[in-house]
Amino acid sequence: MVTRIEASDLPDDCARRLWSWWSSAERHPVPPRREDFDPVEVPRTLGNITIFDVERDPWRFRVRLVGTRIVEETGRDTTGVYLDELENVETITLRARWAAENGRPYFVPQAPVAWTSKKFRHYATLALPLVDGTGQTCMILYYMSFS
Repeated sequence: MVTRIEASDLPDDCARRLWSWWSSAERHPVPPRREDFDPVEVPRTLGNITIFDVERDPWRFRVRLVGTRIVEETGRDTTGVYLDELENVETITLRARWAAENGRPYFVPQAPVAWTSKKFRHYATLALPLVDGTGQTCMILYYMSFS
């Protein structure tokens, strides 16, 4: 997991555009607000985006949205499902919690798709926290690029 992200680290132009949007909207050290995210600004990224709602006490992550490209690549639409209801997502859950607690983005250059039957695939993911009016992470925006 990389926490010092440079645009040149990212796998494609769509990820770099999303990173540029997030970086420019960030009010250091507070991430952008949920309402700052306008999909119209990054339309080519939408098929590769998943959004998790963040719940606290206890920590849980509900899949709010899964992009069409992700569904095509994984053969699975997990919209509405909690991460802890899926198999082989312990590492993803730990990373999501880290992003939520710290309000910081991260990038994973290559991870196996272990949460679907298509285990031969790998993906890179860019995780970008979004905050509510109190400054707490309320969502995590994920961009996924498959290889």
